[in-house]
Amino acid sequence: MTSNTLQKSYQAMESFPFVQPTPARLRRLLPTIESIATGTPNNIVRQSEAAQFVASLPHLHQNRARIERLYSNTRIDTRHLAVDLFLEETIAFSSQPSTIQTRMQMFQEHAVPLAERVAKQAIATASVEMPNLKDAIRLVVFVTSTGFFAPGVDTEIIRRLALRRDTARVTVNFMGCAAAMNGLRIASDHVRANPTHKALVVCLELSSVNAVFADDLNDVIIHSIFGDGCAAVVIGACEAEAIGQGKVIIRDHLSQLVENSEDGISLDVQDNGITCKLSRQLPDYIEAGVGPIIESFLASHDLTKERIDLWAVHPGGVKIIEKVQAALDLTDAQVADSWEILRQYGNMLSASVLFVLERMLLRSENHPPHSQAGPSNPHQPLTGIAFSFSPGVGIEGLLFQKV
Repeated sequence: MTSNTLQKSYQAMESFPFVQPTPARLRRLLPTIESIATGTPNNIVRQSEAAQFVASLPHLHQNRARIERLYSNTRIDTRHLAVDLFLEETIAFSSQPSTIQTRMQMFQEHAVPLAERVAKQAIATASVEMPNLKDAIRLVVFVTSTGFFAPGVDTEIIRRLALRRDTARVTVNFMGCAAAMNGLRIASDHVRANPTHKALVVCLELSSVNAVFADDLNDVIIHSIFGDGCAAVVIGACEAEAIGQGKVIIRDHLSQLVENSEDGISLDVQDNGITCKLSRQLPDYIEAGVGPIIESFLASHDLTKERIDLWAVHPGGVKIIEKVQAALDLTDAQVADSWEILRQYGNMLSASVLFVLERMLLRSENHPPHSQAGPSNPHQPLTGIAFSFSPGVGIEGLLFQKV
């Protein structure tokens, strides 16, 4: 191809009517959280009853005192589980080898209706201000680490909610508790590049599908903290000059690996399901890494932690919240929403931080929080940060403001 031909091609591309937004306009476009909806399976398990049940299993009876103490130390009152673990057939099934195919079928059976219900709720909430929202949704991001099948939940959401058949689809798998942040980043990039589009992010985790009660205390520990849940978020974009009151805007995204922490969180697929292993060193990795990483990220935006009004900390467990609180010198009030979500639901992996964010944003409408720097100006937006932890150990998060 000659240089003249190339020059003509470039000129033709520049005059093409469907060019992407210019860099200058991209800088003015800000992703916005249009709505958040959450939901859980209907089966509620009290932690005290779960402890007694697991401790009474014949092959675990020798560890009964330790198991009951372990459960009581989780600071979890209830969890919502798709699979009823108090049935003899469930226990018998969990001890069988080579159950991975059946477990993935169980995941599909429980995941699709829950995802449909929560996504429908998120769309209905956002549709109050945008009646033609369904036509504007042009990307569905589905997030999970607890089950796989294809065509997947993303295609079922499009079909059951009557979204456009040309809606793009992206799945985020095996990123653990931090995966919601990855999904929101993908959605934010899409709407900034396509300002007339909306994106739907659905995070769904069903840990109970993979429950195993072998003679391994790691399995017991995993069962004692993980619950099932789903969160859906509608993401849009608007120019900075047009942001209205009540909007939640995403300012930036954070992604960084903690040094020498590769064994902190491990996910694996075995013949009896998807497994998770948490290192004894995980709390130490978090305590050592979260402070410098979060403070450096805030400094890149000319912020300090004292200027943050809202802290959406992943409720991964007692040690996780405690180590984050200590590393960042947060008050009990600043992590109260994380403790409350842990108490009511346990650790729902990727969905958990969105449960915290939803609760935090709702509470801030009636009770505006104060940063450590003092009472906020009521006419200034609230600044917040949300973050979770991925295998690696990685810290994934976002900086946001509520106008």
